[in-house]
Amino acid sequence: MARDEKRLRDRLRDGGVRLVSRAAERVLNDPRGQEALARAVGLAQRGRQRVEALQGRLMRAAGIPARQDYDELAKQLARLKRKARELSQRLDAEKRDAEGDEASPGDGPGGNGGSPR
Repeated sequence: MARDEKRLRDRLRDGGVRLVSRAAERVLNDPRGQEALARAVGLAQRGRQRVEALQGRLMRAAGIPARQDYDELAKQLARLKRKARELSQRLDAEKRDAEGDEASPGDGPGGNGGSPR
């Protein structure tokens, strides 16, 4: 009995999937269907943007950081990391240069053989 019910459910589901697939294919092949789908997607995106903006205002009013705040902080953190990496590389290069100068006894003031810097 349960096996028959499962087979019936599976057949109904598979038939429904085939019908929906055919309908979707017809809609997508029709230029009017494509336009309608594009409008629907555009409306959904604008609606999502409005909801996110309202949510951000409400969260800020409640003193809770919104996603935009986190996104901006992430960008600032990325800039700080990049700047720190650049400064670290410059310091390493200057340290190597300084160590190279100390390793050359003939260089520097009073030395014989080095060119002045």
